[in-house]
Amino acid sequence: MKNKWLYTALLVLTMVALLLPALQQRFQWFKFRPLLGVTEQAATPLDSLTENVGFKEVFVRTYNQLMWSLFSESQNKNLYVGKDRWLFNNYVMDHYTGRATEVFGGDEKVIQRMDEDAERLIQLQRLLEDHGVDFFVCIPPSKDLVCESYLPTVRPSRIRDHVRPIEYYPPLFDSLGIHYIDFSTLFVQMKDTVSYPLYYKTSSHWTNLAASYMSDTLIRYMETLSGINMHNVTFGEPYKAWAREPDKDLEWVLNLRHPLMEDDYRYVNILPDKDSTAVKPNWLVVGDSYFRGWQYNLPWDQLFESHHYWRYNTTVYDDPLHDNTAQVDLLRELLSRDFVTVMYTPCNIYDLNRDFLTKALQVFDDQERVEKVFHQVNDPERERYRKGVLRNQEWLDSMKEKATKMGVPVEEAIEQDIDWLIMKKKENNK
Repeated sequence: MKNKWLYTALLVLTMVALLLPALQQRFQWFKFRPLLGVTEQAATPLDSLTENVGFKEVFVRTYNQLMWSLFSESQNKNLYVGKDRWLFNNYVMDHYTGRATEVFGGDEKVIQRMDEDAERLIQLQRLLEDHGVDFFVCIPPSKDLVCESYLPTVRPSRIRDHVRPIEYYPPLFDSLGIHYIDFSTLFVQMKDTVSYPLYYKTSSHWTNLAASYMSDTLIRYMETLSGINMHNVTFGEPYKAWAREPDKDLEWVLNLRHPLMEDDYRYVNILPDKDSTAVKPNWLVVGDSYFRGWQYNLPWDQLFESHHYWRYNTTVYDDPLHDNTAQVDLLRELLSRDFVTVMYTPCNIYDLNRDFLTKALQVFDDQERVEKVFHQVNDPERERYRKGVLRNQEWLDSMKEKATKMGVPVEEAIEQDIDWLIMKKKENNK
């Protein structure tokens, strides 16, 4: 009798163990941290079943943790593990080994691309300067250059002699007169002397702390370039806190059960001065995710009138009118800024254009429209109306609806409304 009950219990437990993942998949009774990283389309029904099985998060994190703890192995094919378990992205390793140059066609084609992009840069810089807009290139650091001593061991045969844009561009920019600020070279020079971390082993980006401290250098450069007086900044005392984005972005895509670092993440408060004569400029940044180091930390309302960030010239951030660059009136956006910046780390400056420079130059071909838009964006009365639209959500929504019906950018719909308001004001004043 005892054996019968034992067999029955084992049978029930086996059935539960077999059915529970399917029930979890269907009803999601238990909530787990989602797995992070790039997802791929399942190739077969069996792959699809495997990808969607219940408790997958637990199984994957447990297996990944075991491989990491025993062998320091990453199960993410886009991550490389270096000395002392420092993590590096695949594109950083491609930059280090020279594979990135091969991807873009080899030295000759990369040099040709850089020469063409530099010519576009100087053309756009001159066009913008003619309309009172300052333009510059910002080159953030790269983890492989700053943390070279922690890179994975790579066979010499895999490291190719190749042209590096970070070495080619600065003298080219100098010869053409292109404005730029080079944080990459600065970080390499200061990496052994600073008392704070420039990179964490768990992240692909500069630390929030380093980006915060570099904001002072950035502001002083913008002041020198434009001749305006901006709010300068000082800093509070550094403090430890739980990791903020993106200080653990590589650890997160390892999908482990336990953190690699507990509380050794440091941050600092940026403190703008109270200078009543300081100017708060408008700033457009087109670039990669290194801008987030400033996006997350700068007290924007105290330093800038407005700022827009176009990530890889596709997704638009900090702009109530647009979600992507396809919706933007590019000419109006450029002429309404005090500063326009192209910002890519050395791993990404193989392609500085990304259609932004090409399209920006094209919108200046229609001289009649250029002059019209230039006068519109610099008219104080029209600017007051624009700010009124942005402060009134109902008005803003109606402008978006009108733009959709007319098939024009929302800025164009707003300008037409402003034209009507100005006309009515003049009629009432007669």
